[in-house]
Amino acid sequence: MIVDQETGEVTENAPTTVELVPLNLAALNEDEIAGMFPTPMQCAAALLQARGMIAQAPAVLAARSKAVKDAKRELIVARGYARQAANGRDAETRRLVAESDAEVLKAWDRIDTAELALEYARERRKSLSEDIDILRSLNANFRGEHR
Repeated sequence: MIVDQETGEVTENAPTTVELVPLNLAALNEDEIAGMFPTPMQCAAALLQARGMIAQAPAVLAARSKAVKDAKRELIVARGYARQAANGRDAETRRLVAESDAEVLKAWDRIDTAELALEYARERRKSLSEDIDILRSLNANFRGEHR
C-alpha cells in the first residue's frame, strides 16, 4: 500500500519496498538491533527533508482552501441555474428541483473532494510537525553522544 504525498490517494496493489520489523526482538543479535536504529546522518537528513516539506505547507493549504471556496462558489452558481430552469413553479418545488439537479450534485461532490483534500493537508502538516519534534530530539541526543 502506497500513499501519494500530494493527493493522499492510497494505491492498494502497488509493490511495497518497506521491510517489516521482526516482532521477535529477543531472537536478534546486537548488530541486527543496532541496524534498526537510524544513524546521525540519517536523522539529520530526515530533519532537513521534513523541514523542506513543512515549508511548502502554507502554500498547499492556501491552494486547498481556495479550491474549497471555488467549489462553494460553483455550487451557488449551479443552484441559481437550476432554480432559473424551474421557474414558474412554487418555491418549494423550485428548491427541490434545484437540489436534485445533476450540476448541483456534481458541485456538492467537488466541495466534498476539496474539503477532504484540505483536511488531508492539515493532518499532513500536523504529522510533519510531530515528526520534526521527534527528529529534533533524536538529533539532540546524537550530538550529546558524539562529542
